[in-house]
Amino acid sequence: MKIRILPDDIANRIAAGEVVERPASVVKELVENALDAGARKITVDVEEGGRKRIQVTDDGEGMTPEDARACFGRHATSKLYEPDDLFAIKTLGFRGEALPSIASVSHLVLETQAEASAGTVIEIAGGRVVSEREQAFPRGTEITVDDLFFNVPARRKFLRSESYELSQITTYCTHYALAFPEIHFVLRSAGFEILAAPVTTGFRDRIFQIFGKDLLDQLVEYQKDYGRSGVKVHLFTSRPHVQKYNRNSMFFFINRRLVRDKIILHAISEAYRNILPAGTFPVVILFVSIPYEDVDVNVHPAKTEVRFKHQSFVHDAIRDAILSGLTQDKTIVPMESDGVPTSPFTAPAPQPRIPDSWVSDDPIARESFALELGMRAVMDQAIPLGLNFRASETKTDGCEEPAEFSAYPEFDRVRQEVQPLGQLRDSFIVAVDSSGLIVIDQHVAHERVLFETYLRQKLAGKLDIQRLLMPIIVQLPPRQLVILDSIIPELARNGFEVEPFGPKTIAIKTAPAMLKASAVEKLLVELLDGLERETQVINIEALKKKIAATVSCHAAIKINTPLEETKMRWLITELMKTDVPTVCPHGRPIILRYDLREIQKAFKRA
Repeated sequence: MKIRILPDDIANRIAAGEVVERPASVVKELVENALDAGARKITVDVEEGGRKRIQVTDDGEGMTPEDARACFGRHATSKLYEPDDLFAIKTLGFRGEALPSIASVSHLVLETQAEASAGTVIEIAGGRVVSEREQAFPRGTEITVDDLFFNVPARRKFLRSESYELSQITTYCTHYALAFPEIHFVLRSAGFEILAAPVTTGFRDRIFQIFGKDLLDQLVEYQKDYGRSGVKVHLFTSRPHVQKYNRNSMFFFINRRLVRDKIILHAISEAYRNILPAGTFPVVILFVSIPYEDVDVNVHPAKTEVRFKHQSFVHDAIRDAILSGLTQDKTIVPMESDGVPTSPFTAPAPQPRIPDSWVSDDPIARESFALELGMRAVMDQAIPLGLNFRASETKTDGCEEPAEFSAYPEFDRVRQEVQPLGQLRDSFIVAVDSSGLIVIDQHVAHERVLFETYLRQKLAGKLDIQRLLMPIIVQLPPRQLVILDSIIPELARNGFEVEPFGPKTIAIKTAPAMLKASAVEKLLVELLDGLERETQVINIEALKKKIAATVSCHAAIKINTPLEETKMRWLITELMKTDVPTVCPHGRPIILRYDLREIQKAFKRA
């Protein structure tokens, strides 16, 4: 087979496979071009998560007609002139691949005008120029990308949901708004303004502008200049009580370039070792200035990976800066009460969760525990649970030794024989049946009872809803606003009436009756926090159960709550009526058994 040079349109489509992964990649490349052009205001408009349309408008220096035509050539760039320029790249873009790659998989319109030059409009479809004409245009550039991947159906098919694609675009715009506080950023989706960030005086003001006072108050600011090395670190990192369950709240910039880097992640992990529990992450907004010749950004076409010339030094500098900031901060975090609203940026407490709410209608109340020998709790009806318990095998040989039972006793017998004896540390109910010792986690047991009650009420259309005396106002970051918009219908079916209340806030007007008003905000924020990594495939059935599980968790009895015997009996009886009494809605065990055989072995009687 003869070797031949590929035509430009095929080469551009191949390049597009790496440069243009999804709509957010297009936004990233166009915003970076606008920043390199010296723009003071950048506006991003998208429709249908960027699938239908992406439009990026800037007031930068613009292009002459000659440059406008040349910019769609492969590897055409205004940012590199000499081979040595590759070793000290000072601009965000430099490869000259983005525009021809984007144009090869979309319908693209370029409108641009430089100072003292004629305006130019170029239309391209699938990499081929359709038309070119002169047209007056304000100084700057506007690029409109329609029908992304129209000629690559396989790539278009594997785009995810509109809400997920929009959340990725929001993430990129938020990142660059943080890195360039001197530039005005606007992001709109179908006319709705998701992000509006006018010019501010510095990083601190921009963080306040985008995320609000709640997050800023939880961050420690620290700056360090490492002298002759040329490395400067300016960071905002969270205090130890702020714990997130994902890395979505970490923002890294090297010379104000958005990057993803394992060296930086490891440095942060080292700094927070023995400070944060395993599986939780801090909020970190990190800006590192480093000599251009000491960092290689020409690693991948997406330009988000970097290599450091002195990676050990950079690693230690970041780690030590975080540790110094946390060590110097002497802020005493006040204990939160039920009456104080929780920050929308506060992560849910590490498992096991300790919710803040209480069900007033339940016969369980905050009363002192009295250990009393009580009657056996017997249920009237057997409920088929389909659990894989073996039938009991009772021996009656007349010996004084206790009778032997199967390690997996019949559930119907267990539920009729179980008797509460007392509590362990006011958190675990200790009970017995004729074949062993049982320990029940009272919080997750009540959570399972409420979960199934909630689902049954909802299925029957009889969900009890409370109208809040005063709407609860919650501030959300742009990404969570996008997620919320996609789940509002399901929230409404679950008793939550949520409405926009300003650019970055929402108002909660109703909630399920089983919740205390003080727990509503924390519940919604926890739900959104958990959905951030799941929005690519929001399954409605899974979402229904997630909402029910979250509501139940927040409404369930707390640990460290003394219960009298009648209330322990009530909880055990209701638990045994549930379809799945052994596991809570989040997958944690509810009941542990210490079988009689094991007790006999421990006492050398087996």
